Amino acid sequence: MQASDIRQIIDLDRYPLDRPGHPDYKRLLAAGREALARSALFSMAQFVRAEAIEPMARELEARLALSCRYERARNAYVYGFGENDWPADHPRTQRHACRYNQVLNHQIANDSALRQIFYYQPLTDFLRELCGFETFYRSDCPHLALTAKLAGEGDTDGWHFDTNDVVFSLLLQVPEAGGDFEYAPFVRSEDDENYDAVARVVADPRREARRPAMGLGDFNVFMGDLSLHRVTPVVGPRRRIVALFSYDRHPGMVFDQAYIDELYASMPR
Repeated sequence: MQASDIRQIIDLDRYPLDRPGHPDYKRLLAAGREALARSALFSMAQFVRAEAIEPMARELEARLALSCRYERARNAYVYGFGENDWPADHPRTQRHACRYNQVLNHQIANDSALRQIFYYQPLTDFLRELCGFETFYRSDCPHLALTAKLAGEGDTDGWHFDTNDVVFSLLLQVPEAGGDFEYAPFVRSEDDENYDAVARVVADPRREARRPAMGLGDFNVFMGDLSLHRVTPVVGPRRRIVALFSYDRHPGMVFDQAYIDELYASMPR
Protein backbone atom coordinates (compact mmCIF):
# COMPACT_ATOMS: atom_id res chain seq x y z
CA MET A 1 0.00 0.00 0.00
CA GLN A 2 1.34 3.46 -0.91
CA ALA A 3 1.39 6.09 1.83
CA SER A 4 -0.63 8.35 -0.47
CA ASP A 5 -3.38 5.72 -0.68
CA ILE A 6 -3.97 5.49 3.05
CA ARG A 7 -3.89 9.29 3.33
CA GLN A 8 -6.99 9.38 1.16
CA ILE A 9 -8.75 7.19 3.73
CA ILE A 10 -7.33 8.06 7.17
CA ASP A 11 -6.85 11.68 8.22
CA LEU A 12 -3.17 11.39 9.08
CA ASP A 13 -2.90 15.16 9.44
CA ARG A 14 -5.18 14.98 12.46
CA TYR A 15 -3.99 11.56 13.64
CA PRO A 16 -0.23 11.27 12.87
CA LEU A 17 0.04 7.51 13.20
CA ASP A 18 2.81 7.55 10.62
CA ARG A 19 5.01 9.74 12.82
CA PRO A 20 5.76 7.79 16.02
CA GLY A 21 7.91 9.80 18.38
CA HIS A 22 6.64 13.13 17.00
CA PRO A 23 5.21 15.48 19.68
CA ASP A 24 1.76 15.31 18.04
CA TYR A 25 1.88 11.50 18.16
CA LYS A 26 2.87 11.59 21.81
CA ARG A 27 0.03 13.99 22.63
CA LEU A 28 -2.48 11.72 20.88
CA LEU A 29 -1.17 8.70 22.75
CA ALA A 30 -1.33 10.50 26.10
CA ALA A 31 -4.87 11.73 25.43
CA GLY A 32 -5.99 8.23 24.49
CA ARG A 33 -4.49 6.62 27.57
CA GLU A 34 -6.06 9.24 29.81
CA ALA A 35 -9.49 8.77 28.20
CA LEU A 36 -9.36 4.99 28.57
CA ALA A 37 -8.29 5.21 32.22
CA ARG A 38 -10.99 7.77 33.01
CA SER A 39 -13.97 6.59 30.98
CA ALA A 40 -13.05 3.26 29.29
CA LEU A 41 -13.58 4.88 25.87
CA PHE A 42 -11.28 6.71 23.49
CA SER A 43 -12.83 8.06 20.30
CA MET A 44 -10.78 9.39 17.41
CA ALA A 45 -13.39 11.62 15.81
CA GLN A 46 -13.44 11.78 11.99
CA PHE A 47 -10.56 9.32 11.84
CA VAL A 48 -11.68 8.34 8.35
CA ARG A 49 -12.03 11.09 5.78
CA ALA A 50 -15.62 11.96 4.89
CA GLU A 51 -15.30 10.99 1.21
CA ALA A 52 -14.12 7.48 2.12
CA ILE A 53 -16.99 6.61 4.46
CA GLU A 54 -19.96 6.16 2.13
CA PRO A 55 -18.21 3.75 -0.29
CA MET A 56 -17.31 1.47 2.64
CA ALA A 57 -20.88 1.56 3.95
CA ARG A 58 -22.28 0.79 0.48
CA GLU A 59 -19.89 -2.13 0.08
CA LEU A 60 -21.07 -3.66 3.35
CA GLU A 61 -24.76 -3.11 2.61
CA ALA A 62 -24.25 -4.91 -0.70
CA ARG A 63 -23.26 -8.01 1.33
CA LEU A 64 -26.37 -7.88 3.52
CA ALA A 65 -28.23 -10.68 1.73
CA LEU A 66 -25.28 -13.03 2.30
CA SER A 67 -24.60 -12.07 5.90
CA CYS A 68 -25.25 -13.88 9.17
CA ARG A 69 -28.44 -12.97 11.00
CA TYR A 70 -28.07 -12.95 14.78
CA GLU A 71 -31.40 -12.88 16.59
CA ARG A 72 -31.72 -14.11 20.16
CA ALA A 73 -31.97 -13.03 23.77
CA ARG A 74 -28.96 -13.43 26.04
CA ASN A 75 -27.87 -12.32 29.45
CA ALA A 76 -25.35 -9.56 29.99
CA TYR A 77 -22.55 -12.04 30.53
CA VAL A 78 -22.94 -13.45 27.00
CA TYR A 79 -21.71 -16.90 27.94
CA GLY A 80 -23.72 -17.17 31.12
CA PHE A 81 -23.04 -20.03 33.46
CA GLY A 82 -25.30 -21.45 36.15
CA GLU A 83 -28.21 -19.17 35.25
CA ASN A 84 -30.61 -21.38 37.19
CA ASP A 85 -28.61 -20.74 40.35
CA TRP A 86 -29.68 -17.09 40.49
CA PRO A 87 -33.04 -15.41 41.28
CA ALA A 88 -35.31 -14.57 38.37
CA ASP A 89 -34.62 -10.82 38.56
CA HIS A 90 -30.85 -11.15 38.99
CA PRO A 91 -28.52 -9.63 36.32
CA ARG A 92 -27.25 -13.12 35.53
CA THR A 93 -30.72 -14.32 34.59
CA GLN A 94 -32.16 -11.22 32.91
CA ARG A 95 -32.16 -11.56 29.15
CA HIS A 96 -31.70 -8.79 26.60
CA ALA A 97 -32.69 -8.85 22.95
CA CYS A 98 -29.91 -8.95 20.35
CA ARG A 99 -30.74 -8.55 16.65
CA TYR A 100 -28.39 -7.60 13.83
CA ASN A 101 -26.70 -8.83 10.67
CA GLN A 102 -22.98 -9.54 10.54
CA VAL A 103 -20.79 -9.44 7.44
CA LEU A 104 -17.81 -11.77 7.87
CA ASN A 105 -14.16 -11.26 7.04
CA HIS A 106 -14.11 -13.37 3.89
CA GLN A 107 -17.10 -11.42 2.52
CA ILE A 108 -15.13 -8.14 2.54
CA ALA A 109 -13.08 -7.51 -0.62
CA ASN A 110 -9.32 -7.76 -0.36
CA ASP A 111 -8.89 -4.36 -2.02
CA SER A 112 -11.54 -2.58 0.07
CA ALA A 113 -10.67 0.63 1.90
CA LEU A 114 -11.87 -1.00 5.11
CA ARG A 115 -9.30 -3.77 4.78
CA GLN A 116 -6.62 -1.18 3.99
CA ILE A 117 -7.33 0.45 7.34
CA PHE A 118 -7.22 -2.88 9.16
CA TYR A 119 -3.87 -3.79 7.59
CA TYR A 120 -2.30 -0.37 8.10
CA GLN A 121 0.61 -1.31 10.34
CA PRO A 122 1.05 2.13 11.97
CA LEU A 123 -2.53 1.80 13.27
CA THR A 124 -1.76 -1.61 14.77
CA ASP A 125 1.42 -0.22 16.34
CA PHE A 126 -0.42 2.77 17.79
CA LEU A 127 -3.15 0.60 19.30
CA ARG A 128 -0.52 -1.62 20.91
CA GLU A 129 1.10 1.41 22.57
CA LEU A 130 -2.29 2.86 23.51
CA CYS A 131 -3.35 -0.30 25.31
CA GLY A 132 0.06 -0.85 26.88
CA PHE A 133 0.58 -4.30 25.37
CA GLU A 134 4.06 -5.67 24.76
CA THR A 135 2.81 -7.67 21.77
CA PHE A 136 -0.19 -7.03 19.55
CA TYR A 137 -1.23 -8.75 16.31
CA ARG A 138 -4.10 -8.61 13.86
CA SER A 139 -6.27 -11.70 14.09
CA ASP A 140 -5.73 -14.29 11.37
CA CYS A 141 -9.30 -15.59 11.60
CA PRO A 142 -10.74 -15.93 8.08
CA HIS A 143 -14.21 -15.39 9.51
CA LEU A 144 -13.95 -12.75 12.25
CA ALA A 145 -10.65 -10.87 11.93
CA LEU A 146 -12.50 -8.04 10.20
CA THR A 147 -16.29 -7.89 10.32
CA ALA A 148 -19.19 -5.46 10.31
CA LYS A 149 -22.49 -5.31 12.15
CA LEU A 150 -25.49 -3.93 10.28
CA ALA A 151 -28.53 -3.04 12.37
CA GLY A 152 -31.84 -2.23 10.68
CA GLU A 153 -35.22 -1.12 11.94
CA GLY A 154 -35.79 -2.55 15.44
CA ASP A 155 -32.36 -4.18 15.63
CA THR A 156 -30.42 -3.81 18.86
CA ASP A 157 -27.42 -5.16 20.73
CA GLY A 158 -28.67 -5.68 24.27
CA TRP A 159 -26.85 -5.09 27.54
CA HIS A 160 -23.66 -7.12 27.84
CA PHE A 161 -20.03 -7.28 28.86
CA ASP A 162 -17.47 -8.22 26.22
CA THR A 163 -15.46 -11.41 26.51
CA ASN A 164 -12.30 -9.61 25.36
CA ASP A 165 -10.81 -6.68 27.23
CA VAL A 166 -10.72 -4.10 24.40
CA VAL A 167 -12.93 -3.62 21.32
CA PHE A 168 -11.91 -1.60 18.26
CA SER A 169 -14.66 -0.26 16.01
CA LEU A 170 -15.28 2.18 13.17
CA LEU A 171 -18.69 3.84 12.75
CA LEU A 172 -19.65 3.99 9.06
CA GLN A 173 -23.37 4.80 9.05
CA VAL A 174 -25.89 6.09 11.58
CA PRO A 175 -29.67 5.60 11.50
CA GLU A 176 -32.32 8.29 11.45
CA ALA A 177 -32.89 7.69 15.16
CA GLY A 178 -31.97 5.19 17.83
CA GLY A 179 -28.88 3.03 17.52
CA ASP A 180 -27.25 4.89 20.39
CA PHE A 181 -24.29 3.44 22.24
CA GLU A 182 -24.90 3.47 26.00
CA TYR A 183 -22.49 2.26 28.65
CA ALA A 184 -21.49 2.30 32.31
CA PRO A 185 -17.69 2.55 32.57
CA PHE A 186 -15.96 0.13 34.93
CA VAL A 187 -19.22 -0.88 36.57
CA ARG A 188 -17.55 -4.10 37.66
CA SER A 189 -13.96 -5.04 38.44
CA GLU A 190 -11.80 -8.13 38.32
CA ASP A 191 -12.61 -8.66 42.01
CA ASP A 192 -16.22 -7.48 42.28
CA GLU A 193 -19.10 -8.18 39.90
CA ASN A 194 -21.05 -5.33 41.56
CA TYR A 195 -24.40 -6.84 40.69
CA ASP A 196 -26.37 -4.07 42.41
CA ALA A 197 -24.79 -1.42 40.19
CA VAL A 198 -25.35 -3.56 37.09
CA ALA A 199 -29.02 -3.89 38.02
CA ARG A 200 -29.33 -0.12 38.43
CA VAL A 201 -27.90 0.52 34.97
CA VAL A 202 -30.33 -1.90 33.33
CA ALA A 203 -33.29 -0.51 35.29
CA ASP A 204 -32.55 3.18 34.68
CA PRO A 205 -30.04 3.76 31.87
CA ARG A 206 -30.95 7.43 31.47
CA ARG A 207 -29.67 8.06 34.98
CA GLU A 208 -26.98 5.41 35.32
CA ALA A 209 -25.45 5.08 31.82
CA ARG A 210 -23.54 7.39 29.53
CA ARG A 211 -24.50 8.06 25.93
CA PRO A 212 -21.41 9.49 24.19
CA ALA A 213 -21.76 11.33 20.91
CA MET A 214 -20.35 9.22 18.07
CA GLY A 215 -20.07 10.43 14.52
CA LEU A 216 -19.37 9.03 11.09
CA GLY A 217 -15.79 7.97 10.60
CA ASP A 218 -15.00 7.81 14.32
CA PHE A 219 -12.59 5.07 15.38
CA ASN A 220 -13.48 3.91 18.89
CA VAL A 221 -11.39 2.01 21.41
CA PHE A 222 -13.55 0.62 24.21
CA MET A 223 -12.77 -1.43 27.31
CA GLY A 224 -15.95 -3.48 27.31
CA ASP A 225 -15.04 -6.38 29.57
CA LEU A 226 -15.63 -4.34 32.74
CA SER A 227 -18.06 -1.79 31.27
CA LEU A 228 -21.70 -2.77 30.74
CA HIS A 229 -22.96 -1.51 27.38
CA ARG A 230 -25.61 -1.79 24.69
CA VAL A 231 -26.81 -0.29 21.40
CA THR A 232 -30.41 0.92 21.59
CA PRO A 233 -32.97 -0.20 18.95
CA VAL A 234 -32.61 1.40 15.54
CA VAL A 235 -35.50 3.56 14.34
CA GLY A 236 -36.05 4.16 10.63
CA PRO A 237 -34.95 2.45 7.41
CA ARG A 238 -31.32 3.60 7.39
CA ARG A 239 -29.07 1.01 9.02
CA ARG A 240 -26.44 1.51 11.67
CA ILE A 241 -23.16 0.11 10.32
CA VAL A 242 -20.07 -0.44 12.43
CA ALA A 243 -16.90 -2.28 11.43
CA LEU A 244 -15.06 -4.36 14.02
CA PHE A 245 -11.30 -4.97 14.03
CA SER A 246 -9.96 -8.01 15.91
CA TYR A 247 -6.51 -8.21 17.44
CA ASP A 248 -4.75 -10.42 19.95
CA ARG A 249 -1.59 -10.43 22.02
CA HIS A 250 -0.56 -13.67 20.36
CA PRO A 251 0.04 -14.23 16.63
CA GLY A 252 -2.22 -16.45 14.56
CA MET A 253 -5.36 -16.01 16.68
CA VAL A 254 -8.56 -17.53 15.28
CA PHE A 255 -11.94 -17.67 16.96
CA ASP A 256 -13.44 -20.76 18.55
CA GLN A 257 -14.84 -23.19 16.00
CA ALA A 258 -18.07 -23.66 17.97
CA TYR A 259 -18.82 -19.95 17.59
CA ILE A 260 -17.94 -20.05 13.89
CA ASP A 261 -20.33 -22.96 13.41
CA GLU A 262 -23.04 -20.99 15.19
CA LEU A 263 -22.52 -18.06 12.83
CA TYR A 264 -22.64 -20.22 9.72
CA ALA A 265 -25.85 -21.84 10.91
CA SER A 266 -27.43 -18.37 10.72
CA MET A 267 -26.32 -17.65 7.16
CA PRO A 268 -28.76 -17.81 4.23
CA ARG A 269 -28.84 -21.14 2.42
